[in-house]
This record gives sequence, structure tokens and C-alpha cells, in this order.
Amino acid sequence: MSSLHRFIGCAALVLSISTSTPASSAGWVSMGGPLGGLGYDVRIHPGNKNVMYVTDNFAGVSKTTDSGQTWSPSNSGITTKGGSSGDAVNIFSLTLDPNNPNTIWAGTFGDGQKFGVFKSTDAGATWTMKINGISLGNNFGLIFRGFTIKQGNSNVVYAQVEVRTTPELNGWQFFRSKGRVYKSVDGGENWQMIWEGNALARYLIIDPGDSNILYVSHGIFDIEPFDSDCKNGVYAGVGVLKSTDGGQTWSAANNGLTDLTVGSLRMHPTNSKILFAATGNNACSGFNTSNVLSGVFKTTNGGASWTKVITAQNGEPFTAVNFSPSNSNTVYAGSPQAFYRSDDLGATWTQHKREGMATWGSPGVAGGFPIDLVVDPDNANTVYVNNYAGGVFRSLDATATWQTWSKGYTGNGTRRMSVPASNPSSLTTVGKSGPFYSANYGRDWSGILNGDVATLAAFNWHTVAVNPTNASVILLSDSNAGVMFRSTDNGNSFTKVFKDANATPIGINEPLRFQGFRGIAFAPSNPSIVYAGVSVDTHYYAPTPIGTVIYKSVDGGATFVAVPSIIDGNNVNRLIVDPNDANKVYAATTNGVYKSTNGATSWTYASALGSRKIEALAVKSGTLIAGEVAGGIWTSSDDGASWSGPNNTGISSPNPYIAALAFDAASANVVYAGDLYSGVYKSGDKGLTWSPFPDSSMTGLTNRAINDLVSTNEVLYAATEGGGVFRYDFPPTAAPICTLTASSASIPAGSSATLTANCSPSTTAYAWTGISCAGVAAASCLVKPSATASYTVAGTNAIGMGATASATVTVSAAQNPSDCVFNWAERAYPQLFAPAGAASASYPPYYFRFYPGTATYLASSSADSHLWVLGPATGNSLFDVGPITAFMSLAGCSP
Repeated sequence: MSSLHRFIGCAALVLSISTSTPASSAGWVSMGGPLGGLGYDVRIHPGNKNVMYVTDNFAGVSKTTDSGQTWSPSNSGITTKGGSSGDAVNIFSLTLDPNNPNTIWAGTFGDGQKFGVFKSTDAGATWTMKINGISLGNNFGLIFRGFTIKQGNSNVVYAQVEVRTTPELNGWQFFRSKGRVYKSVDGGENWQMIWEGNALARYLIIDPGDSNILYVSHGIFDIEPFDSDCKNGVYAGVGVLKSTDGGQTWSAANNGLTDLTVGSLRMHPTNSKILFAATGNNACSGFNTSNVLSGVFKTTNGGASWTKVITAQNGEPFTAVNFSPSNSNTVYAGSPQAFYRSDDLGATWTQHKREGMATWGSPGVAGGFPIDLVVDPDNANTVYVNNYAGGVFRSLDATATWQTWSKGYTGNGTRRMSVPASNPSSLTTVGKSGPFYSANYGRDWSGILNGDVATLAAFNWHTVAVNPTNASVILLSDSNAGVMFRSTDNGNSFTKVFKDANATPIGINEPLRFQGFRGIAFAPSNPSIVYAGVSVDTHYYAPTPIGTVIYKSVDGGATFVAVPSIIDGNNVNRLIVDPNDANKVYAATTNGVYKSTNGATSWTYASALGSRKIEALAVKSGTLIAGEVAGGIWTSSDDGASWSGPNNTGISSPNPYIAALAFDAASANVVYAGDLYSGVYKSGDKGLTWSPFPDSSMTGLTNRAINDLVSTNEVLYAATEGGGVFRYDFPPTAAPICTLTASSASIPAGSSATLTANCSPSTTAYAWTGISCAGVAAASCLVKPSATASYTVAGTNAIGMGATASATVTVSAAQNPSDCVFNWAERAYPQLFAPAGAASASYPPYYFRFYPGTATYLASSSADSHLWVLGPATGNSLFDVGPITAFMSLAGCSP
């Protein structure tokens, strides 16, 4: 019954989310989401477990003082930054000094000379660079993958490094990199290289009984060894090295390891001869063959020999392993698909995964690749994980279920956004971490990785589009397998509606066929017509897509047909449809701009613009604007027959990468441009000249790597590469109009309902009336009336107070508390209790319902007032879920 425990955790998280309206018109505001990023380390303060740290390749270091309920940046003094716009805090590793946990080491991802080792002596409040003795040499970049400090002597510090040898992709699927290990004997003031080889160095472990004995693991799931040729089955690698002389000399300790990509290595808390290694590489572990090499390995003799204790299933690379400090017999291991727990030092394992889903994680969210995991020092069942693509997650039940645990920070690479005209307060996004939905202008987020979407093991998503007149219809596509998904219930479930046969088969690793639908566009004047365009994966692999690239639907995206055209062989980066003509569609491609006036039956080429790489397009009132990759902005006033440009006056980048364009919703003269290199700009003359938006410093826009822009009458959204979504609120032109809805319009006596106000334009204050709502300042109010009651709300903004909206909550006769909980369980967990609405019966001391669809009993016992379950999910054994009172408040039931 871990599913019910999961719900308790998720509900607690939802209740903790603020619904306050952010400040408007003062500048950009970070929405703190969607969840995700490129996470690496997670650390717990050994003396105060309320204090934790996490790292992210874009968001840097974040710190919590409440066990992860909220996080805040801790990057002051980290001067080495990167990313497309040069403002990302690229932190790959963090370690607390075991002798003084207020001393912390952090290392960067560095291109060229932009690398750094940073030390904090004040618990992360400030940082100082320490790189004397570390040099780039003839290489492209240094990436610091880990730090180790000697127990009892904080002057001795080791740094584990990846050496990026080229700026170009040079492996089969990833970069091929070398590695180094540096050592300092004076607390980081000076460094000396003590090892260099053909794979990155990740973990270094010092034997606590003999500090001359060192172990170093090499490799990670998304970097190939420098001396490998993984496409042709030459996997190479370094594996585990051991030194018995403090790092002066090294020898391989790989006997029994079938996979030499060792992404995680951990030593037993009290027996230094016992170590566990998690191995696997997406390109180099034989996942395309019948000989899968990856798994989890154990040594009991200090690396003299290894035994595989978990064999990879379905090609899963294992990326994290660790012990429980409070019970050293308990070991956890994680992969992108599942988590494993052993309570007998790896002799047997229990696997936890979401049935029918390709990834682990919390409801609606893909967990990603678990890069680092730690276990609560006092509770072997509480686990924290930081993830590549997923952010931070917490489990309270030994990895059986998970909560998202990243409130307050995001490193999400948000690629595309969609706001339907029929529901302007909603926002749907996709990015590396998957699809997310916000119902309230980006203030709160929920993952919508549901239905068929959850069965696809994808960690890159191309695009999303929402039906402009029916916000419940959503289309989205991944970047590798070429699958189109459709939801008709606002993302609560998705169905696979199309698969590009030329894209890589689902579950197969064929990088040269990684392609998906990057352009999806509903026709605003007739949303039953949808156009879709194919592009290769945006990061690397094949230069052009295979096969037909234009597809069309005439039933709102339920089905698609291929439309061969002169565009075939080119990447379609974006599609836009004329607002007033469903047959007029434009395609932005890596070979310029194409236009169709007959519903994609035929196309004309904008030869005057030429074969420029066009990433963005916008059209309004006869003006067509195109955004070029590393070129700038081009405008046409004659529907693409002729062009002027590049029109880059006012844009700070010398060679702008225009990834997004959006006309102002209220003006045909005003247009916004997003530059991947420098931020957001505004033009008041149809794209001829530009100025930074909203002011010269782009106030509040702390990440200026722009992937997408969406403009409505109320707000401008900016999707960033590594900072999630930012929002700018336009000054209101009218008082808000609100609607008021109740989560349950009719409730049993003693139960509760939530009233929610949705107002447009957005409000700065709410005026409520009704029992328990008077004086509430938020957009929602929890009510528990004893009799039928009416409620009203009105919203206020800078213009004034708008009209009053009302709702009534009807109270019916009191309900048996057990039935109330049963009803809630049916709604929350239909996969366990179906079909809903079963009749209740008594068999003393049990009061129960039987669900024939799942062959499951749900019961309350008068003997102990506990909730009990019996069925396949419990191994057909009677399972004590806990006191029924624990569920009554959660379900809104009265005793």
C-alpha cells in the first residue's frame, strides 16, 4: 500500500505551495519552475540534517535549512559562469569537509578557461576560487566531477576531473573525454596532478583505516571513454583504480567488472574492504546487443575481485549507489528506470518502479538519471536523490514512492510553451525534464507525464501545442523517437497518436535516427487543422532528418498523415499558421523559410532570404519576421517575397541567435525577440530596431538564454535554457473578472471543499465573503460548512476591483467516515480500487468494500480503527495501512 503513503506525501507538498501573486510590472519574475535541471550532488550536513545542499549545472548551489521543503541559491562569489548567455552557474560537484562541514568545496563545468574550484568557509554564504596549479593545457575544458577531503586533515583535498578534449561531439552519442585527479596538501592553495588517463574521474574514496589506500571510479552514463569506439563495440574505459601509496602509483582493480563505466562508487561505513559500484553508459554498455554489460557490483576484498549483484534489465545504466548510515547492511542503487534496496549487503534486492511506466519518480514526473543519492543519517527509509533531468526527490518509504523536493529553485531547460486563448491563465511547457502544466500563470506546477507519455523513456522533448479554443487538448512530441502524443483531459492522460517510422525505434539506441516533431501548430481560425514538422535532435547526431518532414491532421491531432514536399531533407524548427487563414502556414527550417497557401499541399521557397538557419517565425497583419541562428532578425512586409536584415540594432549580441519571436497581443507594431545569447528585446517598429526589455538591464531576468516567448494580453513568458520560466506582467488595462469554483459543489456534513478564484487580468488582492473565507488573501479558500453556504470573491489590480463572483457549497447528510475514506481512495487510486462505487458490507470487526476489477478488499476495522487492504498489490496478504484517522483529514472526512 505504498501508493497511499505516496499520496500523503504529495498532498503535503501541494498544501505547502503558496498561491500568492508575484509582484507585477517591476520586471521579470522567476516562476521557480518547472521542476528539473541537470542535477548532480546532494549532501546532508552531518551535524544538522535540516541543512542540505544540491548542485545543478545551470542553477549552481542551492541550500535548504528545512530538510528540503524550500531551497534558495547559495552562489555568492562563484564568478565562473557559462551557458549560452554567460549567466548560468555551472556547478557539477559539491562536498562538505568531514572535519568541518561549514567548509565546502564546489566545482564547475568549464568550457575553455571558464573552469573553477571554489571553496566556502561559511557554509556556502560566500565562495573563493582556488585553482593555482590547475591548467587546461591543449584541451577544450575542465569539468570538476568530485572532491574528497582526508578525515582528520582538511589540508589534504583531492579533486576529480573530466577533461573535455574537443568542443565538437566526437563519440557515438556523447563526447569522448579524458580524466585527471589533482591533490592539494595546503587546503586548496596549490594543486598537483597525480593521475591522468582516458576516462573522467568521478568518486575518490580514502580508506579510513589507511589513508595511503585510495580508490577512484571512472566514467558516467553520458560521457564516452576517450579510447573507446562505442559504435563498433570497443567500449574501453578505466573502471576502478586503486593506490596503496597515497596516489603516487595506481593499478586497475577491475577483476570481475564487466562494465568499466563506473558512475558511482561507495565504501561500507565500517568495513573498508566492502565497496559497491554502479556501472553503465548509454552508448557504451552494449544496450544494442544481447550482451548488456552494466549492473551493480560488489567487492569484499578491497577491489581484488568483483561480483555482479544486480543485472541490468532492459538496458538500464546504473548511475547511483549508497549505504544507509544508520543501518550499514542497507544499500540502495538507482537507474533511470527503477530503484533497488538490499537489507543484506547486496545478497538480495527489492526493486521499486512504476508499473507500466518507463521511469521512476513522483506522480506525473520523470525522475531522470539519479546521479547522487544520500540516506537520512537516522532513518534508513528516507532517501534523497539529485537527478540529471529531474531535480531533487525525496522518498519516505525506502524508494517505493517519491515526492518532488525542489521548491524554490529550478535548472529546467524549458524549450517550448503554449497558452490557449480560451484559458489565458494556463501554461503548458516541455523541456529536458518533460511536460509540465500550470493553471495559474506559472505560479504552481504539476507534471503531466501521464498515460502513454510515461511509457516512453525520453529525457528530451521537442515541443508542445494546446488547442486554442479547447484547452483540454494538448499535443506534444519527444526529440528522439518521433512520437506524437495527445491528451483530451488537460494532460491527466495521453495517448500515442502517431509514430514516425523513420525515427529511432522506441527502446533502441540509434543516434543517427534521433528525430521528432519540433514544430506543432494548431490553426487558430480552425483548430481541427494541425500541422507538424520533423527535426533531428537539437543537440547533435545526424544533421538532417530522414523521410517526410511535414505532417497534417484534420481532426484536431487525433490522426496525422504525411505530406511529402520540397521541405523534405531539412529540419523543421517551427511552424506558424496565419491567424485568419487555416490553409496558410509557414515553416522555419535549417534551409530558410517556406510558405504554403493551400494547407501544405504545396510550398514556395523564400529564395530572397536564402538558406539561412531559421529558428523562429512570427506573423501579424502582413508582417513576417524570421529569427536566424547566429545571424539575427529578418523582416518581410510582402509575405516573404522580399526581406530586409539583419535588423539587429539595439541587440547586444554581435551575432544573435534568435530562438523566439512573439508579436504583442494588442499591437501589430510591437514584437518581442528572444536571443539565446543575451535575453529579451522589444521592437516598436515591426522588428526594424530593438531595445532590451523591459529596461536596459532586463531587470529580474537572471537567466538570459531564451528558448521561447509567449505573449498574451496580460503577460509575457520567457522560457530559458537552465532557468525555467520567467514572467513579465503587463500593466492591467481593466479590473479583473473572476470565476469561482468549488472542488466539490456538494459535500457530506463535516467534509470540506476548496474554493478557487481564477481571475483575468491577474490580481494583486482578493476580497472574500462567506464562512471562514472572510479575510483570506489568497486565490483559494478551504471551507467546511455545517450547512449549505454561499461564498463570493472579487479581485483587485491597479485599475480597481472587478465584479463579484459567487459559488455555493451544498451540504448533504452526514456520511459514514469509512465510506468517505473509501470514496476518496477510489478517486485517488483507481488502479487499486476499481470499479468505483462498490457497495459496503460488514464482517465484524471489518467494514469493507470488494473491488472485482482489481480483486482487492479495502476495509476499516472497529477493533483497532485502522485501514486494511487485501489484494494482489499486497501479495494477497492483509496489509495494515495505518490509523483511519490519518486518512480522514486528507480525504476531507469528518469523524
